[in-house]
Amino acid sequence: MKKKGFKIEYLLYIYIVISPFLDALSCMYREWFPNASFSPLMVIRPIIPVILALYIFIKDKKVRWPLIISGVCYVLYGLIHLLIFRKLYTSMAYGSFMQEALYVFNYTYMIYVMFIIMYLAKRKKIPYLKQSLFVMLCCYLGLIYVSILTKTSLPTYVEGTGYRSWFVSGNSLCTVLLLLFSLFVSDIFKEKNIKNVLVFVLLALFLVFLVGTRTGLFGFVLVFIVYILLEVILALKDKIKFDKKKIVLIFLVLIVVGATLLKVGSKTLERRKEIKAMEDDVIDINTGEVAHVTGDTTYLIYEIKNDLYPDKMSKEQKEAYLDLYETSNKLKLESNDYRQQQLIYNLYLVKRQHNPIYILFGNGHVNLYGEMILEMEIPYLLLNFGLLGFVLYVCPLLYWLFKGVTYKNKKYKDINYYMSIFGLLLGFGLSCIAGYVIYSSTCVLVMICMLCGLRKQGD
Repeated sequence: MKKKGFKIEYLLYIYIVISPFLDALSCMYREWFPNASFSPLMVIRPIIPVILALYIFIKDKKVRWPLIISGVCYVLYGLIHLLIFRKLYTSMAYGSFMQEALYVFNYTYMIYVMFIIMYLAKRKKIPYLKQSLFVMLCCYLGLIYVSILTKTSLPTYVEGTGYRSWFVSGNSLCTVLLLLFSLFVSDIFKEKNIKNVLVFVLLALFLVFLVGTRTGLFGFVLVFIVYILLEVILALKDKIKFDKKKIVLIFLVLIVVGATLLKVGSKTLERRKEIKAMEDDVIDINTGEVAHVTGDTTYLIYEIKNDLYPDKMSKEQKEAYLDLYETSNKLKLESNDYRQQQLIYNLYLVKRQHNPIYILFGNGHVNLYGEMILEMEIPYLLLNFGLLGFVLYVCPLLYWLFKGVTYKNKKYKDINYYMSIFGLLLGFGLSCIAGYVIYSSTCVLVMICMLCGLRKQGD
């Protein structure tokens, strides 16, 4: 009998398992060296994908030209986008040319990771993909609770509310945990063992009570409720008798979580109270009344109206600010409703620029004033990276999601299939609302693996 040795494709499992540690190191490097423009993790993280891409390129002649042609397309797009960024750059820009280039690189890198995983899955080279994702989930929980217990966790918000462990963003951390939860929730309740119970309890405790984001709290509840509803619907459809013990266990979990939330509260609810208390604090210096834009925006409007610092912004940016100010006052937006203000401003900016080249290739993501940098990912990929950027970076993911949703073989449409679909839709939804999903190397890695699972079922 031939011994099974290590295969180069198994490097992908290593890459998945170490991703939480790479995220933590990347965040801590920023904390230790806040002024550093370059992180060694930017070189370390792509090593395994580059090795796998070279392996595929050398081994399979059929993919060489498609890889070369697609590479040329992505490079040409990136160069044109960065030239536009440089042309539109002003002293008000939040980020540098290098930071914009990192966005372009990161999204392009994500597409090539997707190609590698899909290629290996199609050839049945990575049979333990789901198991490696479960190990990843355990690694995340281990890092989170070690940081909390050692009191070294970073706060989720600047006010000191919440715990985000050693990770850059509380929202992106919640998103990756919710994606993994949707992938494994059925397995957790089907395989009743101490390991799964512990994972569930630790995950629920963090997302509901500790992290402090709405993404964590409402996302966990939503995933859990959808899972229960799907179990009921599929059981009724297939005329399967309900597992009474399972039903009792699920309802006990809901009661315990709900009661604890009401009694103890959570960091999320604390954060909502803080924000509510700050709503009426901002006064518009142009009118002396309660502002419907941020405090900085009221000062910028004053400067624009009085033609102060004329070279600080372009003409189109000034006009977009005036449009934002007028629209926000009409809609009576809350002054701390950053996301709506960002979206309104960027829509008006594209309208004012009225340039087909910018519409195609984008007008740059970080060349605006900091408060107006769009956080909502899919909208900014469309507005700031242009139609071509949206097609190159988002459409490949949407294509595989569409393929999974429209898959017709009922044999594979079990609870795991539907929960994967829901988890992916949740991920795309969060990228529209909260952001830092597709840009997050680990979030998009999990999404690609889930898409791969849907594609794999169709073989």
